[in-house]
Amino acid sequence: MIDAMPRRTYLRGMSDWIGIIEDHTGVRGWGFRDGRAVSTANGLNTEAILAQLGEADVLIVAPTREAAKLPAKLLPDAGFTDLTDGKSRLPAPLRLQLVGFQQDHPNWDGVALLLTATHSYWCLISAGELVGFQPFMTPRLMTALHVPAQAHPQATAETLSRPERLAAHLAQAETDPQAMTGHLIGAELGAARAWWLGQQVAVIGPTELATSYAAGLTAQGVPTTCHDDPSPQGMIALHAALT
Repeated sequence: MIDAMPRRTYLRGMSDWIGIIEDHTGVRGWGFRDGRAVSTANGLNTEAILAQLGEADVLIVAPTREAAKLPAKLLPDAGFTDLTDGKSRLPAPLRLQLVGFQQDHPNWDGVALLLTATHSYWCLISAGELVGFQPFMTPRLMTALHVPAQAHPQATAETLSRPERLAAHLAQAETDPQAMTGHLIGAELGAARAWWLGQQVAVIGPTELATSYAAGLTAQGVPTTCHDDPSPQGMIALHAALT
């Protein structure tokens, strides 16, 4: 048995295997063969995933009690844990997204913006390491206010230039949900200016929300691209590193 961290790994034959991500949003899994994902599944727990994907060697990635301090390699020599800057944590499943993005874009330096259902994470990558990151709770605020992922570009620009006016802007836009989304994203972009100024940014997350963030950044002249979840590529790289 090889201890892959963060939870348990059962590695026997290497021809067929299953990769599973466990986090607070649920459980996702992929069946892999010949270096690519050939099947996928979603469920409430690991047992449900295995029931869909069948029996095979299993690699599980989940948030960990331990956390490696920054700066840290995205793909470590041993173990796979959360990362910390001493104040906040980047959970192992999100670290896996960065690993997958790096596999698709080798030698890429810049800022990867990871979007989840509750947080956004601005992650500074250099020479294959995570140098620093900054989380925001904007997606959770969007959920609390029942606003959509689509943002009004003018509202984004307005609050980006005056983030201290966020509360007033939200009150003025109370009947326009897309404008409220724009104001929330604009406030975050204003607060995160030090993270994107002079950088290229890769936005990774749900299409509509990623597009809203990317539009705000592009309007500021920031080279910005949007990407689907690279977790399967990250799982393949982690599996190869541990076997």
